[in-house]
Amino acid sequence: MNEELISLFDVSLFIFVAEVIRSFLAKYNLPNIVGELVAGMIIGPYALGNIINSLLGFQLISLTSYVQFLAEFSVILLIFASGLEHGITPIKAGGIYSFLGATLGALVPFFVSYYFFYTSFGVDSALFLGVSMGATSLAAVVSIIESERLGGKGIDFLFSASSSDDIVDLILLSTVLTLVGSSKITVQGLALRVIELLTTWLIIFAVSAVLIPRISNKLSDKYIEEYPFVLIFSLTLIMVSLGFSPIIPAFIAGVSLANSSKSKRIREISEILLSIFGSLFFVVIGAEVDLLTINFHVILLSLLLTTIASIFKWIGVFPFAYLKLKDVKLANVVSIGMIPRGETGLVVASIGMSLNALNQVEFESIVLMSLLTTLVGGILFKLLMERIKK
Repeated sequence: MNEELISLFDVSLFIFVAEVIRSFLAKYNLPNIVGELVAGMIIGPYALGNIINSLLGFQLISLTSYVQFLAEFSVILLIFASGLEHGITPIKAGGIYSFLGATLGALVPFFVSYYFFYTSFGVDSALFLGVSMGATSLAAVVSIIESERLGGKGIDFLFSASSSDDIVDLILLSTVLTLVGSSKITVQGLALRVIELLTTWLIIFAVSAVLIPRISNKLSDKYIEEYPFVLIFSLTLIMVSLGFSPIIPAFIAGVSLANSSKSKRIREISEILLSIFGSLFFVVIGAEVDLLTINFHVILLSLLLTTIASIFKWIGVFPFAYLKLKDVKLANVVSIGMIPRGETGLVVASIGMSLNALNQVEFESIVLMSLLTTLVGGILFKLLMERIKK
């Protein structure tokens, strides 16, 4: 049967099933990302999809290159929409302490994980495991904040830190991509590469933040539907050639366009596309998990990753949260609110898998770690915030 038509059917089915499960889990205030991952695990080619394929005698449910292509578009769209929705204001509001909390909150789990795993799993796997444990799920944080109608200086810090956290982890990802396969990696070399990429990112970000809004403001409204995508993929070509991950320019484009007079219309366009394709990336990630291979080793590794990710994220964030908030209880709750992993960590896992830097056990452990940290961290944060509000 025609592979293109099968792929279109698979995409539409994945999106529909994700919406059904997401709607069910919303009753329990669980982040959308959990429902999307679970949907992929259920309907994917290693679960119900495998049964359907066996009954039909051909591969109806499969992860073809067309499905993967649209999943990549989905994650670029998600990162772009996140930057467009929040702009640069929350990052400024948190000040230097939220940025430092985000930085240490990403770097501490990264280095601890690297030194813990590199002797047993190898350098490349250890690098990707470390990066996957660095990034807080902005989607999970926003979901909890909005569902509970939370506000105040602690929430401002949390939102700013989680926004900055993604940036730090994306730069770490770009660094790791240049180091994978290297025969010799030193802390000094890693630090220099991070500084180099951070400096380049700051320059591109600063130039984009100034020029893009000005160009956008002068643009005729009749080009507004096409312009954002030309911008995203132009920046992508430039930044990928400099060694960055392709999702970083999507974030820069979104943040820059948020300051233009056309941002409202562009946001409407992105919301329409997100309502269709927004869940696809996470469904595909879930669909790549082979439930039959989840054994004792996968569960043990996922629990170990969850422990390292949770404890060392808290250690990295708490000192700066306290310096900013001057309240031990609130700083503790905010630091726990940074524990949920999600979109960026799963992007890292997907890239690591595609480069053969991660094997199936490591990949599935990262997916389970993302689920566990999102569930445990989200529930703990919600309960502790309710106590503080009382």
